Amino acid sequence: MPAQTERPNVIELPESVTIARQISGELSGKQIAQCVRGNSPHKFAFYTKTPEEYADILRDKTIGEAHPSGACLDVAAQPGYVIRLGGGGERILYHRDDATIPAKYQLLLRFKDDSCLTVNVQGWGSCQLYEEAEVGRGGVSPLSPEFTRQRFQDLFDAVPPEDKRSIKFFMITDPGVWGVGNGYLQDILYRAELHPRRRANTLTSADQRALYDATVFTMTEAVRLGGRTSELDLHGKPGGYQRILHSGVVGAPCQRCGTPIEKQAFLGGSVYFCPSCQQ
Repeated sequence: MPAQTERPNVIELPESVTIARQISGELSGKQIAQCVRGNSPHKFAFYTKTPEEYADILRDKTIGEAHPSGACLDVAAQPGYVIRLGGGGERILYHRDDATIPAKYQLLLRFKDDSCLTVNVQGWGSCQLYEEAEVGRGGVSPLSPEFTRQRFQDLFDAVPPEDKRSIKFFMITDPGVWGVGNGYLQDILYRAELHPRRRANTLTSADQRALYDATVFTMTEAVRLGGRTSELDLHGKPGGYQRILHSGVVGAPCQRCGTPIEKQAFLGGSVYFCPSCQQ
């Protein structure tokens, strides 16, 4: 398979799960000595308070458990607060000392053992600070037992006959599957043999089952492998999930039928598909 040449722009659920597990396992219990709300302005880094409030509130707080929240992750800052990280092109990295701290960052947490956590927003991303009571329950994860075939079918049943939304829009925007973005959607639709431009209300029951199975399989496998090979974990190491469809395979033969893979611009991003297999 040709090498992947395009870095994804969005942290999706498998990356969120991976980094949340690492924070819970390795940073839980660390006390914050200092918080710097960015040494480099970025208009698409999203904050909820002033730099002074970040510094005052987070000083002496203790890192608790981290939990995935779709394409974001919520990190407990105890007592009483939650730091929400994640989003497009956001690098969340742990540093045992200052040697690897980037020159520019949008959030830095220095712990009392002199290790640090940095957040670097390269596209858009969250560096938001909330009181615990402000953080609501997220959606239903495709990794959860609550994400049943019936629940998935109910989403389709709610689509009116005259609706024109595509399956891409349906999967990642409205109603959306929690934590699934454009990156993983390419492989999900490839496995389900569905074209990204296909109208959602034209899917048969068999199509819906295939899409459900492809969603659960793809997200479960990606979590098992620690996210995509093009995304970094808390220690700057890439994941092990090799995407099927990406910019590096455009023009290459489909693994199923040999038809060249195509790329199109659609709904604010690129879609990759086999024009023969995916209908």
